[in-house]
Amino acid sequence: MPTLTSKFLDLTSRFGADWVNWVLVGVSLTALTIFLDRAFLYTRTRERFGAVREAFAESLRAGQVGGVLRAIEGDTLIRNVLRSGMLLVARGERQAASVEQAMLGQLAAERTRYEARLSVLSTIGNIGPLIGLLGTVIGIVSAFYVLGKVGTAQAANNSAIMGSIGEALVTTGFGIVVAVPAVVAFNALKAHVNGRVKQAEALMRNLLANLPLLRVDDPEPQA
Repeated sequence: MPTLTSKFLDLTSRFGADWVNWVLVGVSLTALTIFLDRAFLYTRTRERFGAVREAFAESLRAGQVGGVLRAIEGDTLIRNVLRSGMLLVARGERQAASVEQAMLGQLAAERTRYEARLSVLSTIGNIGPLIGLLGTVIGIVSAFYVLGKVGTAQAANNSAIMGSIGEALVTTGFGIVVAVPAVVAFNALKAHVNGRVKQAEALMRNLLANLPLLRVDDPEPQA
C-alpha cells in the first residue's frame, strides 16, 4: 500500500516546481496592483505641504475661522484632519481638548485610509522567499526521486534530474525577485504616510495654540 510520502514523491515528480513559479507570478502581480493603487491615491491627494502650511498660518494670524477653512479646502490627509477640528470651532467650540480629539479621530481614519492594503505588501515581502524555497525543496526532492529510480550510473545524462535542479534554482531566485520590490515598496509607502501624519500633527498643534484667537466672522460653513 503506497504511503503518504510516496504519493507526495509521485506528485512532485509529475508536476515539478513550475506551478510554484506561477504562484509567484500571481503574488508579484498582486503586489504591483497594490503599489499602483496606493501611488495613485498619494499622487491624487498630494499635499503641497509648504503652501498649505503658509496659507494656514496666515489665516490663523488673521483669526478668522472662514479664512482658515478656505485655506484647507480639498481632499488630502492634512486638510481633512484640520478641517474636522475647524468645523467644530466654527460651531462655537473653544475647548482645546474637544477640538484635539476631533482631529485625532479624523487622523486615525485618514491613516487607515492611506495605509489600506500595505500589510499585504509586507506579507508578500516576507513570504516571497519562502514560496521560492518551497519550489527549491520540490525541485530537489524530484531530482533525488528520479535519481533513485534510474540509478547513479545514468544520472549524469538524465535530463529530468538536471531539469528538476534547474527548477529548484529558478524558484529560489524568483522568490527573492518578488520579495525585494515588495519590501522596498512597503517601506517607501509607509514612510510617505508617516511623513504626512507628522506634518498633520505639526499643524494640529499650531491650530490648538491659536485656538483662543479664532473668531467666527463669516457665516457658519456646512459640514
